[in-house]
Amino acid sequence: MSTTIPSQWYKDQFLISTSQALLQHEVVNKAFESDYMYWTKRISDNAMKHMLSHSFCFGVYALPESTSDIAGRASPTQIGLGRLITDESTFAYLTDVFIIPEYQGKGLGKWLMECINETLNSWPNLRGALLYTGGHDGERAMKFYEKVFGMKKFVPGIAGLEIMTSRGPGSVFDDI
Repeated sequence: MSTTIPSQWYKDQFLISTSQALLQHEVVNKAFESDYMYWTKRISDNAMKHMLSHSFCFGVYALPESTSDIAGRASPTQIGLGRLITDESTFAYLTDVFIIPEYQGKGLGKWLMECINETLNSWPNLRGALLYTGGHDGERAMKFYEKVFGMKKFVPGIAGLEIMTSRGPGSVFDDI
């Protein structure tokens, strides 16, 4: 449940916003059941509403193209998401990052990471951020997050630290 004032960034015909009011739950759930989000699956509408309302979300939107749409107050169409599970002060877990395929290759994913990074860099007590990546195109994804988000692969045992995990009933993976 984000307590910060919503932020907005504009680029060409696109908007990134942290406003909960703009999130389109069905768009997110449709992405969850797609092949490009292999790490998750569709969840109930109530679970989706609860999940998004308790996260710091960066929605990516295509803005209305015509002045008549704007005058008619057409809502922007959600085309992506980056979700932080966070205390908004010391730690953030980045998850559920996507741009729908029709809009990929336009630099929107990079821009999304830049907006999230700008936000995280404004938190003076941030200890760190975490994400899981890999999967279908693991090396490419790792290079992307390293370049645009400053992430580095965690080396187990550094400073005596290890990362531990357990699998819950909503996991699509059998081996973690």
